[in-house]
Amino acid sequence: MATTAAQVLSLGKLGRAVSGSRSNYTTRTSLSEAGGSPTTTKMSDFSITSVDSLTGYNYVWESTTETYVLGFTGKGSKFNDKIGKGTSNFEWSLSTSGATLTNQGATGSFAAAAISNANTGTGDDSDWFPAGTNNISMNVSVKFKEDGQTDGYNDHATNYNTSRTKAVTIVDSYGGSPSCLLEGTKIEMADGSYKKVEELNIGEWIKSMEMPGQLDEDNDDWRSCRFPDEKTESFTIHSASIQDINFDFVQSYWNINNGEERITGEHEMLYKPVGENTWMWNLVPNMLTGGHLMDKNGNEVLITSLEKVQSEDGFEVVQIDVEPLDVYFGKTFLVHNKGSNDNPFD
Repeated sequence: MATTAAQVLSLGKLGRAVSGSRSNYTTRTSLSEAGGSPTTTKMSDFSITSVDSLTGYNYVWESTTETYVLGFTGKGSKFNDKIGKGTSNFEWSLSTSGATLTNQGATGSFAAAAISNANTGTGDDSDWFPAGTNNISMNVSVKFKEDGQTDGYNDHATNYNTSRTKAVTIVDSYGGSPSCLLEGTKIEMADGSYKKVEELNIGEWIKSMEMPGQLDEDNDDWRSCRFPDEKTESFTIHSASIQDINFDFVQSYWNINNGEERITGEHEMLYKPVGENTWMWNLVPNMLTGGHLMDKNGNEVLITSLEKVQSEDGFEVVQIDVEPLDVYFGKTFLVHNKGSNDNPFD
């Protein structure tokens, strides 16, 4: 039940909230009209108890999109369809430039702009910033405010007409996703031997994983692939050929499980969230201890520690791109390609 005892709900305000265009709450309204069906409809079907937090990633690559969703507690059965989809009931905003935000009701579509790495514009070898230098930080905010009114149908709800905010960083990917391993990371080759990542050569074959159902990285939706536990049983060890190698410089990386992997925060890894049974691609800063990563034997490994290491002096990192499979193993865990390796000044 989305209402409390003796709570007053206005049928006129309900009509205004579901209409999307009515500026008053004195126009005659019927429950069947508001509900959109002849079935029995209650006022509480459209009510909520509270407006909750925004969900969505904290880190978004430049030139990609992300979806943010406003949560609610105590939703009636018709709230999502009749009020939650109404764009006039929500006010979305960004704290700074660098992205566009499209109001889709309780959902906001966030499109990150491209970030230039040009410094002086001369195009010589020194005329660029390392990946991550120009990251853009901002807040995504939304107010639930039915038809833009402070005295809405659900004005009784906690956090009604109150900004719900999420901090988001647009990641400067320097022409691609700067998914990098620290120099010194030992990579297992297809023949079972090991080489440091900085000693690899284009054309060599390294250990990979065949993942039925995984979209190619050329498909923009590859990050949306999901793998229930039972589906991972069809994964098989395979090999992939190194197509490109790039060296870069970053000022921070993530130490996972006390050295089991040292990797930049923009690197997609196969991850199973805490308490779930489905694997997905995720960035290290969005992970939590208690989740799981997949090792070279296809086993799930508990994440016991996540430490961000920073230094003004920076760290040398190596980016590799493999085909035909777009995944490979770092020191310990399954990771995805960095995407495009193109230098924007070439």
